[in-house]
Amino acid sequence: MRTAIVIIISLLLVLMISLLFIGGSAVQPQMKDRLSRRQATYSSRDKQPLGSYVPFRVLEHFFHDTKPRTVTRPFAYSYRNDANLKKHGNVYFIVAGDLYTTEQDVLAMRNFVSAGNRLFVAVEQTDSLFESAFRFSIRRPGRFFYDDSRKEAAQSFVNSEFAPDTAFTSQGLQMVNYLDRTQPANTTILGNNASHEPNFFRIRVGKGYLFVLLNPMAWTNYFLLKDDNIKALETQLAYLPEYPDRIYWDEYYKGLQGPQRGDFSNWQVLLKHPALRWALWLAVLLLLLYVLFEGKRRQRLIPPKPVLANASLDFAETLGRLYYLHHNNSNLAQKMAQHLLEHIRNRYYLNTSQLNDEFVTALSRKSGHPHDEIKALVAQTHYLREAGSVADHELQHYYNSIYQFYLKAS
Repeated sequence: MRTAIVIIISLLLVLMISLLFIGGSAVQPQMKDRLSRRQATYSSRDKQPLGSYVPFRVLEHFFHDTKPRTVTRPFAYSYRNDANLKKHGNVYFIVAGDLYTTEQDVLAMRNFVSAGNRLFVAVEQTDSLFESAFRFSIRRPGRFFYDDSRKEAAQSFVNSEFAPDTAFTSQGLQMVNYLDRTQPANTTILGNNASHEPNFFRIRVGKGYLFVLLNPMAWTNYFLLKDDNIKALETQLAYLPEYPDRIYWDEYYKGLQGPQRGDFSNWQVLLKHPALRWALWLAVLLLLLYVLFEGKRRQRLIPPKPVLANASLDFAETLGRLYYLHHNNSNLAQKMAQHLLEHIRNRYYLNTSQLNDEFVTALSRKSGHPHDEIKALVAQTHYLREAGSVADHELQHYYNSIYQFYLKAS
């Protein structure tokens, strides 16, 4: 057992040192490339530059304290198990780098929007399944990287309330994908990228709308905390209902690194996050070590030693039952008195030849019994030794007196 504990502690120390070494070696590349797509989490709990803590908090106040519900499952799973998603008046936000869906996902999304809901997708790139389901196409000229030497327009909007050259700018990731201009009549252009190509648009589907923003950079802490860029977020949210019934915020698709394979399971949630994946494998390793070292044969358990019984009390009970069956009360009383006096001689070292007041006082002091009870027991013993016949009730009373003496004797 001690060997197993030492091995487990050693493995934990090695693992911690390895993680510290890996984390320390990763600092230099991050300092060199301060903003990269690897750092973009778009998570509502991430307060780093490319997290989405700020927009998530803005949603709570913009929609009059209607707090978003965080979703960690695929859209198809949530749509199948949440009856509220089948109703109208909902708003569902998906903010991610790349959007990877399944056929079940896009079918559920289309049914969700057609019922009179709003699906807001802020991603750099959509997959072919999503584009086919909502009948639009994206042009992908390529991805540019972080440039710290210049400040370009990151997002502008087609809105009559803004001047034609109004744009919200920020140094950061340049996202240049845009909508193909040959789109159906139900598509409305709402905003452009730095190259004046449409990257924010709305598609009417049934009774609802799909909003697509090909610039998730506009939903990061880094972008929104620059100058007055928070107005860019307010402009986008202005196209949504002011009082939605329910708001949903996705935390599932932003963690996918590629197309989904097979049906969704709870293990995918654990394995897609590096920290949870490390914790899972470490738990499996510790379980195997426990089975390996604790599975050995152990020494047989030693049974507990029984408590010693009062032999005198047992002997008196056994002898009493024997004589009581023959109904020889006088002889039984003689045996009980004889055994009692022998017990007093062996236990308290008293002379039992004369059962007088001095004997009563000495026995009371040594046994711890009250003087009156000892006096009564001695008188009863003297009487039964001299009696020619003993009644049943006298024998029973004498037996009870001796039993209490044995039971309470110190």
